[in-house]
Amino acid sequence: MEPEVEPPPVKPAAPRPADPPAAKPPPVTLPKKEESKSEPPPVIPEPKVEIKPLPQRIIEAIPTIPQAVNTAGTSAIAISAALATPILLKAIRPVMKKVLKKLQKALGKKVKVESVRERRVFQRSLRR
Repeated sequence: MEPEVEPPPVKPAAPRPADPPAAKPPPVTLPKKEESKSEPPPVIPEPKVEIKPLPQRIIEAIPTIPQAVNTAGTSAIAISAALATPILLKAIRPVMKKVLKKLQKALGKKVKVESVRERRVFQRSLRR
């Protein structure tokens, strides 16, 4: 037979300390609106707008010659650049491709082998 072992006595749980009383926020005091006894700001008179006759307003709205030339020149440059972009891309793309291949070779990177179709497309683009 085994000897009887008595379990150690269980201590009662320590009482929890009481929660401190909740802090009360300080009372809020709003500033009181003071009645201003000063005079209202002086009224600034609006500047008089001269009403011009219609023909004079139209003449003043027409741009001057230098303004018109400047605008026309800017728009002409923008249109020509927009129309020339596809042509420039066709001319520049093959050159850039060759330069990149040579650069990759010089750096020792493995150059991607092009398929027969890619080489034909490149050769046909040179003919145009």
